[in-house]
Amino acid sequence: MQPVQADALAEFRRFNYENIYMRDASRNQAKSVIDLLQALVEHYASHPHLMLADNAQGESLANHIAPAHSTEALHNAVAYVGGMTDRFACRQGTALLGWDASRLPQGIDTN
Repeated sequence: MQPVQADALAEFRRFNYENIYMRDASRNQAKSVIDLLQALVEHYASHPHLMLADNAQGESLANHIAPAHSTEALHNAVAYVGGMTDRFACRQGTALLGWDASRLPQGIDTN
């Protein structure tokens, strides 16, 4: 990369961090996302039966439920929550955890 382009890219990144990523509203939004995801993982690790589904071959996974609060249940919960869309995670937050919509990340249509 030529020095002129490198300088322009560095200035662009500096601007983004100062005016977008690190502003209070962005940091508050990030905190609400993290809070929601942590709460969902904890909930599913405590209630692993709620992650029941059929696998790709249509076989029931009921015989493969990890014990609540186990390391396996925690790993499964992280994978399950990690695979959620933003909208679905927000819906689960209100349905399972009773979260008020004001606690959810803003800008995600949950209807």
